[in-house]
Amino acid sequence: MKLYWTHGAAVLACIALSSCGLVGGGAKAPKGQVVATVNGEEITVTELNREIGGAAPADAEQRKAMEQAALQSIISRKLVAQAAKEQKLDKTPAFAQQELQTKESMLVGAMQRKIAAAVPNPSRAEAEKFVADHPHMFAERRVMVVDQIVVAQFSPALMKEFEPLTTLEQVEGVLGRENLDFQRTTTVLDTLNAPEGLTDTLMKLPPGEIFIFPRGNAVFVNQIRESRTLPFTGERAVNYATAGIKQMRTQEAVARQLETIRKAADEKITYNEKYKPAPAKPAAKTPAAPAPNA
Repeated sequence: MKLYWTHGAAVLACIALSSCGLVGGGAKAPKGQVVATVNGEEITVTELNREIGGAAPADAEQRKAMEQAALQSIISRKLVAQAAKEQKLDKTPAFAQQELQTKESMLVGAMQRKIAAAVPNPSRAEAEKFVADHPHMFAERRVMVVDQIVVAQFSPALMKEFEPLTTLEQVEGVLGRENLDFQRTTTVLDTLNAPEGLTDTLMKLPPGEIFIFPRGNAVFVNQIRESRTLPFTGERAVNYATAGIKQMRTQEAVARQLETIRKAADEKITYNEKYKPAPAKPAAKTPAAPAPNA
């Protein structure tokens, strides 16, 4: 979480931290790519722009105000970080573990971005074929308003009781009888971005049919209240398909690279016996094909 303090609060913080002195006080005024210094630690234009992010102010005055707000936020953060270092909070085991985890996550992200940069963009013909091959996402796209009950996992026997039910009120009655907590809500399902298996199920449902699917530690009991056809076509559909194909291929490339790295390192990984994974089960043998008739 970022600290967003006002300029006055930053000055008060600086006064409270006895060793920090005034920001840049007594030092030579920063120039060029350095916008400020805090106890000798530089804040660069690059760091300031990163703090602002992708914001696009309407005019120079708004840009200046945005820069000042971002700069004061950086200064406050650096002051608190410097004070934490003086108190040796960066030397604790918990900090070291979190720092390592953060660094590893950043390295993984850098590797993923490198792999993604090497994945070629799909051709227009590939994107158009994808649109044509997935009518439920595009030409026949459906947007559905769904009434939903969310409940914790329950026994298969109880699931059997739901089969003849035709309304969510009846489902609520069964859950109430079993003293199971649940939440009633409404959501929107869009076949443009719904999982393909779920989309196939939805398209085959009779009107008003209740359908159930698990997700994580919960079960979702659903009934479609309203369904509309909203075709997604033209250039927007092609662009969406292009991005989707690129994302899928990037995920596949990352998975392949991970598999390669794991295979190359398998012999270098050692386990404490208590945490050693169970050996992989041998793959089932495929029965031999019958000999052709003479």
